[in-house]
Amino acid sequence: MQVKMVVIDDEVLVRRGILSSVDWESNDIEVAGEAADGRSGLELIRAVQPDLVLTDIRMPHMNGLEMMNQVKAEFPDIRFIILSVLEDFPTVREALRLGAVDYMNKFRMDSDELLQSVLKIKDRFVPKSGAVSHERTKVKSQTVTMQEDWLDWLKGTENETYDRQFETGGHYVVAELECYKARSGLGIKSSELAGMLDEYALNDSGIICMFMHENRSGWTLLCRMIAQAPFEEESAGAALKWMEALRHACRDIFSCGISRVFKRGADRTEAYREAQSALSLVFYRGNGVYAYTPELSTGTLSDAAFMEMGVFRQYLLHLEGYDDDAAAKAFQELFPETLKEEVKITEVLDAVHSWVSSVILVLKDWGGQVPISMHQESVFEQLRSRGTYHELRVWCYQLHLLAREMVVDLKKAAHNRPEVQRAMDYIKEHYAEQIRVQDVAQVVNLSENYFSNLFTKEAGKTFSQYIQEIRIEKAKELLRGRRLEWFEVGELVGMENPKYFSKMFKKYTGCTPIQYMNQNK
Repeated sequence: MQVKMVVIDDEVLVRRGILSSVDWESNDIEVAGEAADGRSGLELIRAVQPDLVLTDIRMPHMNGLEMMNQVKAEFPDIRFIILSVLEDFPTVREALRLGAVDYMNKFRMDSDELLQSVLKIKDRFVPKSGAVSHERTKVKSQTVTMQEDWLDWLKGTENETYDRQFETGGHYVVAELECYKARSGLGIKSSELAGMLDEYALNDSGIICMFMHENRSGWTLLCRMIAQAPFEEESAGAALKWMEALRHACRDIFSCGISRVFKRGADRTEAYREAQSALSLVFYRGNGVYAYTPELSTGTLSDAAFMEMGVFRQYLLHLEGYDDDAAAKAFQELFPETLKEEVKITEVLDAVHSWVSSVILVLKDWGGQVPISMHQESVFEQLRSRGTYHELRVWCYQLHLLAREMVVDLKKAAHNRPEVQRAMDYIKEHYAEQIRVQDVAQVVNLSENYFSNLFTKEAGKTFSQYIQEIRIEKAKELLRGRRLEWFEVGELVGMENPKYFSKMFKKYTGCTPIQYMNQNK
């Protein structure tokens, strides 16, 4: 099928490069237009209704995030690839949270990389005629035929026709199905699932599916209990057993979250939320079928944290160190084997995105890049395809091992004398302390004068300049996280005097710490 694409970027050279460097037409991709800012881009999207949008984030009149929010509200099926720079990652992370399917560095991408990214997304598109709601007309006489706007009604939109269906009484549940094996080619079509639902209803299960809707990764179902149990708990148990049996019959290709049983149409939206909350347990416990309980309410979350800053910093130090066992232990502390359900999924994903970005920066500092074996698809696309914490952790450990191996090789390839390299490692580990040249000379068993001259010759800068650069780079990393005040960051990197910290920061970056934070919002 042909995919319609538009390009939105305020830099004309970037737009021209994208349009001219790839033969889009021969790859069944229609470039339907281009725009130079978010506001005109929004109007272009409304006019041509593309399948895919390549967009920058920082643009005049309306930035990319504002534009994405508006487009998602009006055209939820449109997909986005973000064009930005690595230093802009906090903003990119917000775009990923809004549903962007890929992220590319617009100043480093080549034409082949861009084309492959677009083609991978193109391959996942389903013809629009196949993405409509499926009416249920073959299941028992009690089954209600619904129109395509029923999902809006389920989410809270008023509709008297659907409301009347609940006036006759009954017990109902909402189920959210996620097809976690679809990406490996083992999925089933909605028509096949509908047939299996029919079969289970006709086999006197006492439960029928009133209607269903297919989304990108699964289905939403509204089910009715025909043989009403004396107690709602028993009805919920029946629904759970029904979905477990159906899951096995479908070759275990989906997980399911089931709401509590409800009777009134007014409770449908809460049931829809409950089904989604139950499905979120898949992330913590693994694929399966889960029923909602009140303890899943987001209002009861504790102060449990994931990837605390101190542990994060220690990990990065060990990643660049000499001890493989220490680096592995630091990873285990950063990524525990099991995750408490009190930790929000969004916080986990945000932290992992920051971790990946930091690993990429470490490799960049040593003159390397993300291993080629990880380039089969976008790194962040690979992250989103991991549906459980265990899968996410396994993927991150593979990146850790590859990055660790590369750092060791890059350090061996460096031409610095061993004493200078040990001194650099010592500075990176103790940069927050008051480090004197005589102290480091003693660590590497050299006299102060000889070490000072050797360091300047090998590093190309003085001992004090190297320390300041390390401190400023660490400060930039903390300021981008925006979790601390700028003067607190100065204290953490070994410059306790705020005025001195601000002066040195501006000397090396050209702006004050506050200006840097504002530029990296």
